[in-house]
Amino acid sequence: MAAVTQGFSSFSADAVTYIAEKTLMIAKKNVVFQQLGDKAQLPSNNSKTFQYTRYDRLALPLSALTEGSTPDNTSMSISTVSAVADQWGAYVIISDVADLTIKHPVMQKGIDLMGYQAAETVDREIINVLLAGTQVYYGGAVANRAALSSTTTDVVTTDLVRKAVANIRSLGAHEYDGTDYMAVVDPYVEMDISKDSTFQLAASYSNIKVLQNGEVGRWMGARWMRSNLIPSVTGNAQSSFTSPASPAGTFTTANYRCALAKYDASTGFLIGLEQNSNVAFTNLDSLAVTTPATAGFKYKVFVGLAAGAAADIMYQGVESTAGSDFIANNAAAVVLAPPVSGASISGADIPGSAKVVHFSWVIGKEAYTVIDLQKLQTFITPNQASDSDPLIQRRKAGWKLMFKSVINNQNFLCRLEALSAFA
Repeated sequence: MAAVTQGFSSFSADAVTYIAEKTLMIAKKNVVFQQLGDKAQLPSNNSKTFQYTRYDRLALPLSALTEGSTPDNTSMSISTVSAVADQWGAYVIISDVADLTIKHPVMQKGIDLMGYQAAETVDREIINVLLAGTQVYYGGAVANRAALSSTTTDVVTTDLVRKAVANIRSLGAHEYDGTDYMAVVDPYVEMDISKDSTFQLAASYSNIKVLQNGEVGRWMGARWMRSNLIPSVTGNAQSSFTSPASPAGTFTTANYRCALAKYDASTGFLIGLEQNSNVAFTNLDSLAVTTPATAGFKYKVFVGLAAGAAADIMYQGVESTAGSDFIANNAAAVVLAPPVSGASISGADIPGSAKVVHFSWVIGKEAYTVIDLQKLQTFITPNQASDSDPLIQRRKAGWKLMFKSVINNQNFLCRLEALSAFA
C-alpha cells in the first residue's frame, strides 16, 4: 500500500495567519490647488456670503486738453465677485470590539484617512470651480473638445503654452513672484511637456526658488506643478435609450438627443460623456435607459430639447425614481419630462469616442480665491459612557469645514484641454 504524505492542506485549519505590523500605503493624491488660491477669511456672524470689490481701470483720455476748457470728467466703476460658503464634513464609527480585536490601531488609521479625505475634498471643489473657467485653449489649435483627435498633435505643446501665457499676460494677469505664473498638469501631460528640451526641471532652480508642493519644473514663463487628483474625461459609446409609452411622460413627437454622463463614485468627478443618441418620441412618451453595470460609477442623463446640431445644448433630465442627483450603476432610469434648464453640456463638450481629454491650467496671482468661514475642525468622541452609548460600544471621529472657492478674474487664468501621447 502506497504511503500517504500529509501536506499543508491536511492541517491548514490549524495554521495561523501572520498579520504584519506594517500596513500598506494607500494611493497618493497630490493636492495643490488650495495653496495657489488667494486666501480670504470670512468672519463669524457675517452670513455665508463673501464679496470682493475691484475698482476697474480708468479709460484713457482720447484727446488733448483744449486751452481754457474743462474736459468731461472720467467715470469710475467697480466690479464685485461673491461666493456663498458650503459646509463639508464626514465621520467614521469604530466599535469597541474592532478596537479590541483588530491588530492595527483602527481609530488612528481612520483619523489619518480622514485627513486625506478633507484635503482632497477641498481640492476637488476648487478644481470643479476652475473647470468652469471661460478661457480655454485646445491642443492642436482645434475649435473645441469634440474635435480633439490625435495623441500626436492634439497635445500640450510649447506653442499652446506660449499662446496661453501670452494671452493672460496681455490681459494683465499678475505673476506669483513677479516673474512666473503657476501652472498645474496631470501626470500624463507632465510627460508630454517634459519631452521639450526647454523644460527646466524644478531641481535645477530649487536653490534660488522656494518650491511649491508638487512643483516639477519651469517652462515658458510658468512654474509647473503636478496633481493626480485632476480628472480626465473620456468619450464613451452610446447607451441604448428607449421611449416607452409607460410610464406616461410629456415628451412631444420629435427626435431628442440623449447622453449619459459618467461620474467617479469615489471622487464625484465627471469622467465620461457619451456620444449623442437620437431617440424618436411620440406624444406623451417617457425616456428610459439602463445604466452600465460596472461598479464604482454613478450617472446623470442629459437630454437635448429637440433634434438639432451636434453641438447644441443638452440639459440634465430629472430621473423619476433616483431620489438624488445621481443614478446608480446597473439601474433602470426613467425621465418623464424634457428638461429646459439647469445643469447642461454641449455636444462640443463630448470627446470623440475613446478619446481621453486631460485638463491643465495656467494661473495668475489672485485668479481665484479660497474663502474660509470655518477652518478645518477635527473631532473624536471620548472613551466614556454617555446617554446614547451607555456601554461604550463605539467611538466616532470626524471633520468638518466651511469654505468656498471662486474665480476672481477670468482673464487671469486659462484652461488647456488636450489629449496625451502617454494616456
